[in-house]
Amino acid sequence: MDDKILFVDDDVMVLSGLKRQLRNQFNIETVLSGDEALEIIKTNGPYAVVVSDFLMPGMNGIELLSRVRDVSPETVRMMLTGSSDMKTAIKAVNEGSIFQFHLKPCSADILRQAIKTGLRKYRKATRGHMQLNKVKESLAHAGEVQRTLIPTAAPVVEGFDLAGKTIWCDETGGDYYDFIECGEWGQGKIGIVVGDVSGHGVSSALLMTAARASLRERIRGEGGPACVIPDVNKRISRDIGDLGFFMTLFYAEIDIKKKHFRWVRAGHEPAILYDSHRDFFEDLRGQGLPLGVSEDSVYEESVKHISLGQVILIGTDGIKETCNAKGEMFGKKRLKKIIRDHAQKSAKEILDIVIHALEHFRFPLETEDDITLVIIKVL
Repeated sequence: MDDKILFVDDDVMVLSGLKRQLRNQFNIETVLSGDEALEIIKTNGPYAVVVSDFLMPGMNGIELLSRVRDVSPETVRMMLTGSSDMKTAIKAVNEGSIFQFHLKPCSADILRQAIKTGLRKYRKATRGHMQLNKVKESLAHAGEVQRTLIPTAAPVVEGFDLAGKTIWCDETGGDYYDFIECGEWGQGKIGIVVGDVSGHGVSSALLMTAARASLRERIRGEGGPACVIPDVNKRISRDIGDLGFFMTLFYAEIDIKKKHFRWVRAGHEPAILYDSHRDFFEDLRGQGLPLGVSEDSVYEESVKHISLGQVILIGTDGIKETCNAKGEMFGKKRLKKIIRDHAQKSAKEILDIVIHALEHFRFPLETEDDITLVIIKVL
């Protein structure tokens, strides 16, 4: 009898009779008006079931039950009235979302059964709500844990200016970036990773986390990108080959002193290099399937000398595929214009300008895909 039942009627005798008939089976409370009912629901709720008369001074039963639905959505709403007008019944159902409609006089047995049915409906709804809240809490916690895997700040590297950002469209996501500074490399090299798991949400987040761990572990071994990525791909393919998931990846290593940019592209968006001195754009491509597609995939390693004034962008497809209300995509042309117009700014400033432009372009639509961008400036 923990769940409370509230009866609302302006007739004291009716309420006394109902309480006398039902108090041994249910936790019954009564009030004489709609205003009192709303007040007690707000202060003493929740109530599992609210049973209201129709004709009452001030607020009628339909208006009351409509407002109960707003303040306490899980509460089951019933009407017990002397009005046998069919229009009243239809209006009660349509406007008040009434679960059941009963006419006075109503036998105690029928009313008991109606309340029992209402309680079952209420308990099912609240169980579902509690489970949903637990799922939401778990997702929020998972998102917090996953965010700890994303760099909180770019490393300070002599001769370079770095910045990165990931925006997930759900609590968790499949996009990520990473700056890798291995002790074995000393100060001579830095690794940069941008990845994008197919889909988004929890499943993508799990694969992203596993791939990140596998990549970081393998990088500590011997060999450059052409050795690292095939080994990571083998492990991922063996783990998820039957699940239909895959992950695109752009992995690069910068030789800081020689200013060599060495990379492998595993089915990922090409990086974009902009040379501000020549006002020239170049796509940094390379052959290779996404990770997880085939255990025997071969990856092409490319290398390029980079120089003062050049800007490199490594992003995910969520950038160019961001759509506005007209159905237009942001595209690479807009992205390149931003880089050209702001190439003299810092990496962080360029990054912020791109993100702001994406938000402005998309408004008022919500983000539909994860977005990740890393900016590298050669100083």
